[in-house]
Amino acid sequence: MKNLSRRGLLKGFAGAAGLMAGSRLGGPLLRNAWAAGEPSHLVFIYLPGGFNAALGGVAAPFVTGNKFGLTSTNIMTVGNGVTTDKATMGTLPAFAQQHWFSVGTRHGVSSHTTPDNSNGGGERALTRKGTTSYLTRLASVMGGDSALKAVHLGDYPAYRTQPATGGVSLQRISDLGTAIKALGAGAADPNAPDRAIAGDGVAAAQAISKQQIDANAESLLSVNEAYEASIATFRKPAPKPVTFSEISTAYGLGGATGVTGFASQLAGAEVMIRAAGSNVVSVFDSGFVGWDFHQVSGGVSQNMLFSRNRLLGAGSFDDRMTPLKAFMSRMLNLPDRNVVVAITGDFVRVPNGDHGDGVMTAVFGKYVKQGVSFACDGNSRFSGATPGVDALWAGLAAALKVPGNPFGANPHALV
Repeated sequence: MKNLSRRGLLKGFAGAAGLMAGSRLGGPLLRNAWAAGEPSHLVFIYLPGGFNAALGGVAAPFVTGNKFGLTSTNIMTVGNGVTTDKATMGTLPAFAQQHWFSVGTRHGVSSHTTPDNSNGGGERALTRKGTTSYLTRLASVMGGDSALKAVHLGDYPAYRTQPATGGVSLQRISDLGTAIKALGAGAADPNAPDRAIAGDGVAAAQAISKQQIDANAESLLSVNEAYEASIATFRKPAPKPVTFSEISTAYGLGGATGVTGFASQLAGAEVMIRAAGSNVVSVFDSGFVGWDFHQVSGGVSQNMLFSRNRLLGAGSFDDRMTPLKAFMSRMLNLPDRNVVVAITGDFVRVPNGDHGDGVMTAVFGKYVKQGVSFACDGNSRFSGATPGVDALWAGLAAALKVPGNPFGANPHALV
């Protein structure tokens, strides 16, 4: 380590403060066979409370009987079996529609993951397997040299219950301006601390704290992870510029840097891919079970109506389709990155407004084929042959071109 002046050490602390504040960041550096080529990134968009199958790519079966108010005129045929709600997901960019595969998963759970049901529910089924997190496990096996391999954007506390895998933990990002500066991805700032000095400053702080960390290895694990990730981040060359002004304009943030809604979450996903090279970006839509629409009118579930309103920003809801379309347009067909987007939720809804026992996940990516695998029927039921959650993650790993079969065989022909 270089000899540091007190001023240099303080500058290092200052540079690291924004990166470390309010979250645990990163994990050890890893490499894999394809890290030097085109890197892959998963954006896992989770809509807590439920995800209507029509939004996931299976709308046509509900036209018979006009279930969920779906008719031949308000659904859209995307192609190769993919059908959807015309007003919402039907407005995605053409490239996204051409590379949309709908994956059926039967997890056998019809309850929500809540504080009173923290070890059960749809969210738990889709993101956890026993003591293992699918999110951090995927980020770990993907390898690469990002100091922030798995990140979380959102107010929903799912990130607190995702165990680390192979030294990779899920880190919450709460401010985009701070993240861009800490990653060194913005326009050059002559007043910013030198990255090498900042890295050495954090390393010095880690060394000073070593005795306490070693004596309290479990309780201070997150502190040590933050030190390691911050040091690794500052010692890497600055990435290509990603200015907050550019991101704010693209996603209509109006200059606000906080991650407070769906638009800023997707803006953050772009930042973490372009500036940090994160393997897995977890986007949990804000609001506790915010997609849990049970309303029924005249014997017809209003779940599709309320889901449509939430996507379009009707009534009291914020617009979600505009930033989603912006992200798809900007990121899905990048020439030097393989960005895969998965949109899912607790479970599909059944026509009486209740919960199903599986989910249709919409998967997008430039190497993803158009099609459907193991679709639910017009009553939102899945056949007994529908595979479980391991198969969903096996399919995502295949779309990401992860070597081997870290989640077992992939039964979904999405690539």
